[in-house]
Amino acid sequence: MRPALAALSGTYPASEDLLQAVALGPRDRLVVVRLWVFEGIPFAFRECPALYEEARTWLAKQLEIKPKEISMAGSGRLGYSLAPKKWGRAYNPQSSDLDVFAVSEKLFEGLRRDFERWSIDYGNCAVSPRSKKERKYWEANRKETPGNISRGFVDSWRVPNLSDYPIFSKTNGRLADLKAKLLETDLGPQPRPRLTLRCYRDWQSCERQLSLNLMTAAHRIRNRAH
Repeated sequence: MRPALAALSGTYPASEDLLQAVALGPRDRLVVVRLWVFEGIPFAFRECPALYEEARTWLAKQLEIKPKEISMAGSGRLGYSLAPKKWGRAYNPQSSDLDVFAVSEKLFEGLRRDFERWSIDYGNCAVSPRSKKERKYWEANRKETPGNISRGFVDSWRVPNLSDYPIFSKTNGRLADLKAKLLETDLGPQPRPRLTLRCYRDWQSCERQLSLNLMTAAHRIRNRAH
């Protein structure tokens, strides 16, 4: 085992140590993903782990999937951001988003079908954005999401919450309900900005994308340093 990987210890390793490990190679990034992203108690729920289990059990029931198919990424997972431009920025329970992810072929296929229906409707002017700003987002979502789907994931915020797209509408509705429930307690995070969900087709797609995200972050940070 290489020293940079062996140096990782504890539930929430330091961002500098993690960066050294993920810069090594694909196998090392996979170790990081499996041990520190897939598993364990998210940093955002470190003071009340049972609340995390209760929250994902509730959400899983609402989405008709298994609790073990729900986890967290983002700064709420390790206590700091893993995004290239924000690497190491500390998690803030009042201002940081909570990035939930699910691994479910059933949910993924439902979201995929809804997206394709919305994309056709938008192209045919059957649905229209309410503002120039919304149109800008819709155009970006329609352009970017097919590539994401081909890589095995789709984001819950990519389609508006309209009754014609019931899986997106239901998913986002339950996320809003969960956010409200969390705001009612002072035991865990207070996700005031937003609570998002990314759904992966399977664990292989999840591993591949999270590993790619870490590799991209490591390369960009290293290039900036030079």
